Amino acid sequence: MAEVSIIVPVYQVEKYIRQCVDSILAQTFTDFELILVDDGSKDRSGQICDEYAAMDRRVKVIHKENGGLSDARNRGMDQAAGNYFMFIDSDDYIAPTMLECLYKNILIEDADLAICNFLYLFENDRKKDFSTSMKSEVLCAKEIFYNRKNERCYGIWTVAWNKLYKKEVFGKLRFRFGKYHEDEFWANDIYQLDIKIVTIPECLYYYRQRDNSIMGKKSAARNLDIIEALQERIYIYLKKPEYADQAYKVLVFSLEYLEESKRLKTNEAEEKRFIQSENRTKDILKQLRKTKLPIMKGLSLVFMEINPCLVFRVGMKFRGLLERFL
Repeated sequence: MAEVSIIVPVYQVEKYIRQCVDSILAQTFTDFELILVDDGSKDRSGQICDEYAAMDRRVKVIHKENGGLSDARNRGMDQAAGNYFMFIDSDDYIAPTMLECLYKNILIEDADLAICNFLYLFENDRKKDFSTSMKSEVLCAKEIFYNRKNERCYGIWTVAWNKLYKKEVFGKLRFRFGKYHEDEFWANDIYQLDIKIVTIPECLYYYRQRDNSIMGKKSAARNLDIIEALQERIYIYLKKPEYADQAYKVLVFSLEYLEESKRLKTNEAEEKRFIQSENRTKDILKQLRKTKLPIMKGLSLVFMEINPCLVFRVGMKFRGLLERFL
C-alpha cells in the first residue's frame, strides 16, 4: 500500500496531461499511487491515462461519466489507499521535490496539513509568483480562518491542490457536488476542523492560466456559487461578534459577484437564485448593523441595505478613497 495517494481529475486536457503526469512520476519521493480520474473526456485524455497505467504500476485509472471536478475528486478519494492524499489539476504540473517537501514537513511537525506556495504559469511559459509573503510556520486552522483567510493572498489557503492532507483527519470530507468554485466550500469545511498546519514558502506547484478554462468563463451560475460559499463563511464569522470585521470584508468582496450576477443571469432558475442571494445579503447587513464596527463601516451598511448592487457600482468609482476609510 502506497504512503501517499495523488488524485488527478482529468477532463479534455490531452494537450497538458503528459506534462502533469510526467512531473508526478518524476517525484523524488516515490512511495505513492497516482489515481487518474477520467471524467468522461471526449478527446484522447482517457487513452493517454491508460498508456501511463500500462507503463507504471503506481498509476491507476478510473473512467467515469462526466460529473464535474468535485465528483471526480470525490471518486478519487473513495479509491485512495494512502495514509496521505493530495490533489493536482490535470493541466498543471509540480516541482520534482514537491511531494518530498510536503511529506517531510508534515512528519517533522506532526501536522495534519502541509501547504506550499505556487507560481502562476501562463501560455507563453512566463511564470509569476502568487505570493512572496508566505512564511515557514506552524499554525492552527482557526488562525487561518479567522485572521488570515481574507488577506489579499487568501488563495493560498483556499485552493485544494497545493496541499498534502492526512487521510485520518480529512478522509471523510467530500467536495460539494455540482458546485463551481468548489474549493471555496472545501476551505470552509477544512478550516472548521481542529487541525495543525505547516506552511512551506517555496513555490512547488505550477498553476496554469488558460483562456478557455472553466474558471475563466464568467456566468451567473458560477458567480452565484461563489456568493453561496462566501455567505456561508460570513455566517460562521457572525456567530462570534469579535469577527464582525472579517464578515464585513467578505461581504464587500461578495458584492462584486452579486452585482455581476444581476447582469449575467439569463433564465428563471438563475433569477430565483439571485433573489435568494440578494435576500441573504440583506439579512447579513442587518446582522452586521448590530455589531460594533467602526463608524465609517457602520454607515456604509446603511446605504448597502437600500440597494447592495447600486452601492457597489458607485463604490467602484471611488475605490481608492473608500479603501482608505473602510
